[in-house]
Amino acid sequence: MRPVLLLLVASALSAQTVDYRIESGGDNRLTLEVEKTGLMKGKKHLFDFPKFSGKLAYDAQAPANTRVELKIDATGVTTKDTWLGPKDLKKVSDYTVNDVLMTKQYPEIRFQSTKVTAKGAGQFSIEGTLTIRGNGKPVVLDAKLDAGTMVIDGKGVFKLTGYGIKPPSAALGAVGTKDDVTASFHVTVVK
Repeated sequence: MRPVLLLLVASALSAQTVDYRIESGGDNRLTLEVEKTGLMKGKKHLFDFPKFSGKLAYDAQAPANTRVELKIDATGVTTKDTWLGPKDLKKVSDYTVNDVLMTKQYPEIRFQSTKVTAKGAGQFSIEGTLTIRGNGKPVVLDAKLDAGTMVIDGKGVFKLTGYGIKPPSAALGAVGTKDDVTASFHVTVVK
């Protein structure tokens, strides 16, 4: 064998990718936060996705080889706003399920990483495709991994309009919703 080929084979054999499962439940959580505008400025809608699953193929020696895949059950989204009364909370929940996420046609949200970059001290930048309502768009997530416990915390921001979703408004625009959505997650991955 040629030296270059031997080096490639040796590199492939020394790869230390470990497969983990990402599962909902326990302390694991995935949330979306959207800020209000106009008369409701300072308020936020908080949405929780209690059902999700995925895979992490983690290579501590070569983080660029790491891959993440996540499937989120959009039909299970719940609205966690504490500042709304029961009637308004139901309206926001129904609107989110039926009009924003259109869960009857698109019951699943997906994330697939395309590039993972180590930033040092357990910090990573995860580039990937987030698919909502059948539209896949690039996003960047910032994540922190505690390698001892395999707990991952992170967040990223994306725009509703990037997915063909008009930010909701009411009262002739006196009450509205920002275009930016902040996604946050806290998961412990398991073998």
